[in-house]
Amino acid sequence: MIFNKKKIGAAVLAAVFTINVAAVGDSISYAAKKNDKKSPVQTTQSVNTNKPATSAQSGKTSSQTVLSNIRLGDNAKYTRVVLDMSSAKKYSAVYENNNTRLVITMDGVTSPLAAAPAGRGAVKDLILAKYGDTLQVIVDMKAAMPNKVYTLQNPNRIVIDVNKEYEEESFNQVEDGLLNGKYVRVDGRGMLTAYMLDIDPAKFDVTLALGAGKVSSGLRKLTTIASSNGAVAGVNGGYFDWSGDFLIGDIRINGKTAGIGTQNRTGLIKRKDGSYDIGRGNYSGAVKVNGRSISFWGVNCPRGTDSIVMYNSLYGYSTGTNEFGTEYVIVDGRVQSIGKGNSVIPADGVVVSVHGQSQANFAGIKVGDKAVIEEGFGPEVGDAPDFYGAGPQLVANGRVSVASNAEQFGNDVAGGRAPRTAVGLKDNGHLLLMVVDGRQSHSIGASLTEMGQLLVKYGAVKGFNLDGGGSSEMILNNRIVNSPSEGVERRIGNAMLVMRK
Repeated sequence: MIFNKKKIGAAVLAAVFTINVAAVGDSISYAAKKNDKKSPVQTTQSVNTNKPATSAQSGKTSSQTVLSNIRLGDNAKYTRVVLDMSSAKKYSAVYENNNTRLVITMDGVTSPLAAAPAGRGAVKDLILAKYGDTLQVIVDMKAAMPNKVYTLQNPNRIVIDVNKEYEEESFNQVEDGLLNGKYVRVDGRGMLTAYMLDIDPAKFDVTLALGAGKVSSGLRKLTTIASSNGAVAGVNGGYFDWSGDFLIGDIRINGKTAGIGTQNRTGLIKRKDGSYDIGRGNYSGAVKVNGRSISFWGVNCPRGTDSIVMYNSLYGYSTGTNEFGTEYVIVDGRVQSIGKGNSVIPADGVVVSVHGQSQANFAGIKVGDKAVIEEGFGPEVGDAPDFYGAGPQLVANGRVSVASNAEQFGNDVAGGRAPRTAVGLKDNGHLLLMVVDGRQSHSIGASLTEMGQLLVKYGAVKGFNLDGGGSSEMILNNRIVNSPSEGVERRIGNAMLVMRK
């Protein structure tokens, strides 16, 4: 089932149109002859296509013409380019660069002008080019905007109206409980293209999958992660280290800690009853031995100087540490063994790896001693078995509320427009997964505020940001839906997958 809703303007046509223009004073008309360049239509009635054409448009005027001036102005609806002509003259109009460039070509036309005026409004740039007795006026638009090319008399003019705004959305029901959609918006900022999944948790689970099944096993492409887990759809997940050795952010999967962050940041909470929420994590972890509670420096990450790191089975099969430390293997609340490095991680226990000066905290501990692991993710997460932290928060109480400062994100995440991935929670309990393309002609990307606005537009009452940039990607039924900014899939540390129940 397909639902379409169009707001301002009309969809950019995929069909090829051939257009003939009569004498000056007439306007462009078009005949929708798909894949047929030999079907001209002549008219004297003004027709606003409200969309860019995809083939040449031609017009007939008289000879010996001078282009005396190029004028540029705009109002709330469109930017207008006016070519002042001394008399009627034949011209052609061709669209290039994915319909973002309009080239007006006239043979046998002269002009005293040295250059065209600077662009403004929906027109990024204007170029006047002369090739012998051929003259071109090139209109570079900020995006593939709907536009209208027509002629006027008394005095003779060629007029180009470029719309400033354009908006379109479409949705397709993939399965019962799963809807995918696309949104395109063009305005003075440029073109933005977003993709989304609307997920009913009664029909589908949303889970976080590690890149290669273990934290330390490295990075994988989203399509590989999705196919190996049998996912229907998915997006890239939270932050990770480029080495592929650890995750960045508070993450709990099925009751086990996969990674922790240094700040309290927002993520997706999955409760024991299968419902979802969005809140802020606040990890704390320690091992209690011989009456002392000793806090962890990290979880499932490389061990640093003088640090204390806990490893569980989500990390891998062994700690991968060197021999310059002490490691305590803990199973069922007791120290099972003590070693120096690269200990095997038990499936039902943990390894506490200690280095340098921190070893003094464990003096006197021996095999068989009681050792209790104490962990928590803060009051908002509580005892939820799953928490997928990333951030920052984008939406709270149905309104845009960007918490990049509170969650201590730098400009690498919070600054400017970029490809983005985000999660939203709707009032009906549905989840929204959204990806916005960026750094490409069809999409400028989104700021965090703009991403929050998009989530609210589609019903989110809470929302937060995931990893973005070259990582931003959405797949559906093993097909890449969006256009990753690097032109290829990036290898990532984790992915948020949509699984059939």
